[in-house]
Amino acid sequence: MDIKSILSYQELDSELFKIEKQLRENINKKNANVMRENMKNAQARSIKLEEKASELLADIDKVKKQFKIQQDKIEQLLSQDINSLEKEEVDKLLSLKDKLSQNLNILDKNLSSLAESMNLVLSDFNKTIKTFNSAKEQYSKFKENYDSDVKSVEQRKAKIESELKNLAKKIEPKLIEAYEKRRKENIFPVFVELKGHSCGGCHMELPYANIAKLESDGILSCEHCHRVIYKI
Repeated sequence: MDIKSILSYQELDSELFKIEKQLRENINKKNANVMRENMKNAQARSIKLEEKASELLADIDKVKKQFKIQQDKIEQLLSQDINSLEKEEVDKLLSLKDKLSQNLNILDKNLSSLAESMNLVLSDFNKTIKTFNSAKEQYSKFKENYDSDVKSVEQRKAKIESELKNLAKKIEPKLIEAYEKRRKENIFPVFVELKGHSCGGCHMELPYANIAKLESDGILSCEHCHRVIYKI
């Protein structure tokens, strides 16, 4: 089994792995993701606030209609000629007027409360829009910086990938298959040397049966870290 060829492949791939890791952990990418999440949250918040504003407008409209009804009733009462009425009837009218006036006061307070709630919603909505616009602006900057970072390594990355592709043709299918399977899972390095009786990757000691299998097969998959152990 030609272990040296896969180790050469892994050595070249180590540079590609570093590039990929740098791009994954790129601060501009992370910041762009944060800003994108802020944009999503702000958008969701604005939708809820719009719904709340619609509900408040509907409530305000209902109260205004009730207020108008109560006003009309009072005007009707005041338009009556009380001089032609008996004292008992006048007392009833005055009592009804007081009750309608109380209703107006309650409705007026409700309107004030609803108006205050509406102002709070509008203020919150305006802040949310500002948050969205700010996040959008910052997202564009971070995204532009990240794209620039990606572009700066594109040529080198493409060159390494091309060289790896050519090298892979010269490696035993069994080895390259084992390598690529683990590489896709971001396990690196994939192939590690046996150190004494332990895995060269995670340093877990191997049972004697596994070491015997490694001696006969040439390679062994570590039960703990899943790297491929070899022995020269």
